[in-house]
Amino acid sequence: MAAKNSVRILYMEDDVGLARLLQRNLQRLGYVVDVVDNGEQGMSMLEGGGYDLVLLDYHMPVCGGMEVLRAMTAGGLPPVIMVTGNGNEKIAVEALKLGANDYVVKDVEMGYLELLPMIIEQVLEKERLVREREQMLHAVRESEERYRKLVELSPDGIAIHQHGKLVFINPNGLEILGAREEIELLGKDLAAIIQPAFRDRHLPGLGLLVAEQEDFPVIEEKFLRLDQTEVDVEVTTLPFTFNDEPAFQLIFRDISERKQAYDRLQYMANFDPLTSLPNRILFFDRLGQTVSHARRYNQMFALLYVDLDRFKPINDNLGHDVGDMLLREVAGRMTGCIRDADTVARMGGDEFCIILSKIAGKGDAETVAEKIIAALDVDFCLRGHECSIGASIGISIFPADSDDPQLLLKKADMAMYKAKENGRNRFCLFADQSLTVDQ
Repeated sequence: MAAKNSVRILYMEDDVGLARLLQRNLQRLGYVVDVVDNGEQGMSMLEGGGYDLVLLDYHMPVCGGMEVLRAMTAGGLPPVIMVTGNGNEKIAVEALKLGANDYVVKDVEMGYLELLPMIIEQVLEKERLVREREQMLHAVRESEERYRKLVELSPDGIAIHQHGKLVFINPNGLEILGAREEIELLGKDLAAIIQPAFRDRHLPGLGLLVAEQEDFPVIEEKFLRLDQTEVDVEVTTLPFTFNDEPAFQLIFRDISERKQAYDRLQYMANFDPLTSLPNRILFFDRLGQTVSHARRYNQMFALLYVDLDRFKPINDNLGHDVGDMLLREVAGRMTGCIRDADTVARMGGDEFCIILSKIAGKGDAETVAEKIIAALDVDFCLRGHECSIGASIGISIFPADSDDPQLLLKKADMAMYKAKENGRNRFCLFADQSLTVDQ
């Protein structure tokens, strides 16, 4: 509570003797008290401000107490204690209705002088509590307004989920989910915006979220827009209170561009940009997986090493653009000769490798090699030029030739060079040649 000597009181009283008596009494208690003998002068002093309380006598010349009270109530001035004569309780009640904070009745024995300080303290304390409450409410309103603006202007989507339904979503959340207005999403189940493959991971955890009162870690999911298209999001869920009841707050961000950039980087790291075939890195990864699978299930597979015949003269004479077109055409034709489970990879230049993932015997590998040679033996028409090439193919078989990926590749490469020595545009199996490998 403020110190009494910092509390200023204005006392409007036309009885000079009573006014001085009460002034001295209150000043002894530490209050600062100014006295005026009419309401008009009192209103003039109030306009200057600085008073914490007004003591207002009912009977005054020029401007009576009730008139002053009406003017003060309209102006929102300091709290008022009405001072009335004995027998004027009805007037006191009327004063309370007009906005007075309390009243005191002047008695002949002057007992009200002892009662008044207690009433003053009660009024000032009540006024202090009212001000604190108003300040608190103002702070809450300001906080809510700041939070509302933060939520509305947030680059993230923010939604509140309560009793199984969406009860709030901010503008950016609407945009991410392909909606224009809240009404399009409010009342929907949370499951309606989560892609089915991710529901089993997200929804069961909400019960644990309530029990543990812990936030979900940030996870990547797919949400469903209103038109049922998918959008990649990064989302976290945390316990929340909405309208004084438990709820969940979802904070989510559209990461589609980031995912696309990541996918592009992954693609560039694993695929040949010219032919869109797997590159050396992805080829060796798949070769290792194929070896592991074949060992586990005791299966055979074949490795074909393909080198194009007569590619260099075409590339040199007709230009690299035509050479690139030829490589793309070759990639398409070879891909058409194998199964979906098999792999064609570009190793660099005009060299390719093929993994035939599961074969019954070497005859299967020979059949594919013949199909590739036949497919590439047909002329290519590139920018008006008829181009003719061929292919030399070396074949090694797992596990007959080796069960080691690197050695298997080396033997297929050796067989390919043997095919070139034997006249090109043909295939050779490593096992059919008198070749030795330096291990």
